[in-house]
Amino acid sequence: MEQYILYIWGAVALIMIVLEVACTGILQIWFAIGAVCAAVVAWFQPANYLLQLLVFFSVSGILLLIGTKLLSNKAKKPNKNPVFSILDKEAIVTKEINNQDGVGQVSVNGEMWSAKSKEDEIIPENTKVKVLEIDGVKAVVEVIK
Repeated sequence: MEQYILYIWGAVALIMIVLEVACTGILQIWFAIGAVCAAVVAWFQPANYLLQLLVFFSVSGILLLIGTKLLSNKAKKPNKNPVFSILDKEAIVTKEINNQDGVGQVSVNGEMWSAKSKEDEIIPENTKVKVLEIDGVKAVVEVIK
């Protein structure tokens, strides 16, 4: 068995890499790296299976924890979508807003947006409003008092 242990660890690493490519997310790559580290240990200590397993699980576990933490921090970053940059901005009504007729338009930061009123009120042209949220492709606004 000792003469085949490098092949076994190589096969484990290769299987993990294939699974990593086939699956979404980043999980198996940490086990592939752990298998490569175990193979390095097996090169020097081919009969010490316990040490190889310890290295495999330790390296894989540590990389899994670090990788998960780094990726979760990256996922928590705020959305940089420019659509949301108009939230809480002041806008000018360029076309009367009337929710019953489904019409209305505002100018925000030089961009024209379809708009609707938060309170279903009719808002005349040239009124200053505040963008509260985005509902589909429409800015939801309220009159600035």
